[in-house]
Amino acid sequence: MIRVTNAEIARLAEYFTGAPRVFTTSPLYRALCPAVAADPFVLALLAGRRDGQQPSYLLFGAVHHLVLAGASHPLREFFPSVAGDAARDPALAGPVLRDFCRAYHDDLATLISTRLVQTNVVRRVIALRVALAAIGGTEPVHLIEVGASAGMLLLVDRYRYRIGDHTYGPADARVIVDTEWRGTGPPPDLDRVPPIASRIGIDLHPVDVTDADRRSWLRALVWPEDHGEAALLDAALAEVAADPPTVITGDAIDVCPELGRTLPAGQPRVVFHAATRMHVPLDRRAAFDAAIDSIGERGPLWHVWLESADAQHHGRPALDNGVVACHGPGDDGVRALVRADGHLHWLAPVVDLRRVRPS
Repeated sequence: MIRVTNAEIARLAEYFTGAPRVFTTSPLYRALCPAVAADPFVLALLAGRRDGQQPSYLLFGAVHHLVLAGASHPLREFFPSVAGDAARDPALAGPVLRDFCRAYHDDLATLISTRLVQTNVVRRVIALRVALAAIGGTEPVHLIEVGASAGMLLLVDRYRYRIGDHTYGPADARVIVDTEWRGTGPPPDLDRVPPIASRIGIDLHPVDVTDADRRSWLRALVWPEDHGEAALLDAALAEVAADPPTVITGDAIDVCPELGRTLPAGQPRVVFHAATRMHVPLDRRAAFDAAIDSIGERGPLWHVWLESADAQHHGRPALDNGVVACHGPGDDGVRALVRADGHLHWLAPVVDLRRVRPS
C-alpha cells in the first residue's frame, strides 16, 4: 500500500475544491469534485499516480473506464455515456461515487498507478489542415507530429472537414470533423493541400491503438456528456487502428535531430504540435526548440503550432491566445494563420496577418 501524508491529502482536497471550474461541459464531474475533496479515502487513491498526471482527469477517467467496461454499481445510472438522457441528477452522485471507490478500490488503484492522462482532441487536426492549405503546392511533404499520442492527427489527409457551410477532403471519408466558422467571408480553402510523403509521430508514451483496452482508456478520458466528442474519437481510433502510422517512443529533444537526418535530403518537412510545448519544463524548452529546428537542416522546414501565448517557439509572440501559428523555410518570423479555441470548436479569421518577429 502506498503511504500518503496528511499534507498531500490536504493539497489534493484543495485541488478538487477548485476543480469544478475546469469541467465546463460536464455537470457530473462538477458535482463529483466536492465529494472527492471531502473524502480522504478517495483522495488517497491518487497518491499512486505517476508524475505530472492531472488528478481530476485521472481519477474520473479511471472511474469512467470501469463504468464503460460494465462495472455493476448504481454509479452507472449517473453517466450519460451509459444511461443517456435517463441519467440521474448529478447533484445526487457524490455519495454514490464514494461507495464506488470503496467497492472498486483495487481496480482504481491499478488504473491510477499505471495509466496516463492522454486526451486526444481529434478536432485539433483542423489546425494542421489549415496549415497544410497555407503551405499548398504539389510537392509531397514529410509530416511529423510532436506529442502524437495515438497518431490520429497524422491522418489529416484522410478525413473530411465541415467548416461552417463548406466541406473539404475525401467525400468517402469515414471520419468527419466539423467546426464553427466565425467569419463574414468564406473559410480558407482546405482542399489545396500538398500530398504527404511520410507521416511520423513522436511521443513519450505512444498509445497502441491496436489494443482495444488502450482505445477504451482514451474513450474514458472523454467527459461523459460529450457524446459528439466520443463518437468522433471512436471513428478516428478505428481509422488509425486499421493503418497505424509510425509513432516513435522517446523525447523529441533526443528524437528530432536523428529523425531529421534520416529524411531524404532536400525534401520538405512539416512539424506540428498542439498543446505540447506548454508541458515541456521551462529549463528544457530551448533544447526542445533547437531539436525541432534541427529537422530543417537537410531540407525546407515548415513549423506549425497551436500553443498558449506564453509557450511559443523560441519565445516568439503570437497575436493572441488561440492562434494557429507557422513559420517557413528561411523565415524567423511567425505568421498567424487563423484564430481558434483550444479544442477547435470554432475558427475565426485573423484580422492582422502581418508576420510577427522576435523582439
